[in-house]
Amino acid sequence: MRWHIAQMLPRLRCNAREQHRVYTILAKYLDDSSSIVKTFAMQALADLTAQAPERRPTALQQLQHLTAHGTPAMRARGRTLLADLLRNTPQDKRHPPCRPACTR
Repeated sequence: MRWHIAQMLPRLRCNAREQHRVYTILAKYLDDSSSIVKTFAMQALADLTAQAPERRPTALQQLQHLTAHGTPAMRARGRTLLADLLRNTPQDKRHPPCRPACTR
């Protein structure tokens, strides 16, 4: 069930306080005993950076760590997420790219 929550959390429209809470929950999921929960939390953190670009540096650091030290599935997912995040890092940080409300 936690991995389902990790999928839903970044899709919520949240104010700054709520975004902080979502980020805290996802960060805790990165320490979960289940690798699928960790993998979905990695995806959720990457997705969350579209709504909260100020969290991008911390998310990149966490993803880099898990990509280096996680399970094979986490490492593979991490490589994809890092490539996407680094490719989509705006040159002008004052104008981050917009994210559509629903991507699926």
